[in-house]
Amino acid sequence: MFNEHGGFELKLDGNILLAVVNGAWNAETAQAYREAILKLIESLHHKPWALISNVNDWELCTPDCELLMGQLLAECRGKGIKREAVINSNIQSVKLDLFHKHTKQQSLKPPPDVFQRCFFETEEEARKWLKNEGYG
Repeated sequence: MFNEHGGFELKLDGNILLAVVNGAWNAETAQAYREAILKLIESLHHKPWALISNVNDWELCTPDCELLMGQLLAECRGKGIKREAVINSNIQSVKLDLFHKHTKQQSLKPPPDVFQRCFFETEEEARKWLKNEGYG
């Protein structure tokens, strides 16, 4: 077992969970992130919620984190997540490839009960989209 590398801050604001992540993550950080998110969303009682993931200061992660993050998304889907807004000032960044890899491309607008992830350069844009989707 290693010490956590990188970090995160989480804040629940109504039905939106704001996650600000930073540094280079290892599996221990990903596991701590998972545990913190699952604890915070307990209060939502499986009602629909959204996540804003600010990854501007994130420096990627070790390969074992990718599996853990995929498992977390599956758990969150079972606990009511419907939308994720990913914020990175450079939307062409290679780090966003990890998110794109786990995002199904859809030609039509999905129904409100289907998970959807979108990418934004600013928090203002992300919050505007989530507001239009019924969150906030």
